[in-house]
Amino acid sequence: MTPDEIYEAVGKNIRRLREKDHQTQAQLAAQIGISRASLANIEAGRQKVLLHHIFAIAETLSLDSPISLLPVEKLHADQAEESSDLPLPEKGLTAKQRLEVMRLMGGPQKEENKNEVLEDE
Repeated sequence: MTPDEIYEAVGKNIRRLREKDHQTQAQLAAQIGISRASLANIEAGRQKVLLHHIFAIAETLSLDSPISLLPVEKLHADQAEESSDLPLPEKGLTAKQRLEVMRLMGGPQKEENKNEVLEDE
């Protein structure tokens, strides 16, 4: 993922979770100490979100972890595609499924990906 794609994905996650919590941009922005316009730009991926704001947003939305705001599934899918020498189908498998197939077949993968697949079982 490119940096722009990461910020766009984070912004979409913030918006989705904010709306799920039935908060307006103005309400969430006030609670984390930024302007509504800044939050609108963050949600649109036009403005980079600061790390401490990620934590504040997660806390304000009562999320288990700030990781809920990050596009980790997309990052893992990109890593799986980059590290796979196995003849896996181009479409039809989730990132978790690709990692599991690679694990079972002994394909190359990063240690943290192995642990996440095992934890999800």
